[in-house]
Amino acid sequence: MQKKSKLISILLVISLVLNLYFGINSYIKSTYTPNLDDQDILAEMTSMVIQSKQYKEIASRETVYAIKQGVNRFNVANPSSIYHYGIYVKTEKQTYMFSCTDKACTDVSNEGWTYSRYSEEEPILPLKKTD
Repeated sequence: MQKKSKLISILLVISLVLNLYFGINSYIKSTYTPNLDDQDILAEMTSMVIQSKQYKEIASRETVYAIKQGVNRFNVANPSSIYHYGIYVKTEKQTYMFSCTDKACTDVSNEGWTYSRYSEEEPILPLKKTD
């Protein structure tokens, strides 16, 4: 009888640890993963970026390989703020980060840049077959 209660206690602890791990993991992923509303906002922001003067200047002097959408609500005071959305324009030289200029998101602006993987690596597409 004592072995049975010990086994149940061990299973309870394992279950608690696994539930805690998966719960925290799910929460952290949800802070970086856009939901359906986020996807609509990011789609409209992407359209605004492509129509912006800054993007056109970048595209005229560099090859644009990708435009990535992102949201980051991790460890912030106001997770619903429009400033947590970003559009990343990736070229062969660098990645340009665009975000909204005001709370109503009436315009987007290039707020910074960072390293681009395309400066040292080839584009991913077209996919090459590995035989």
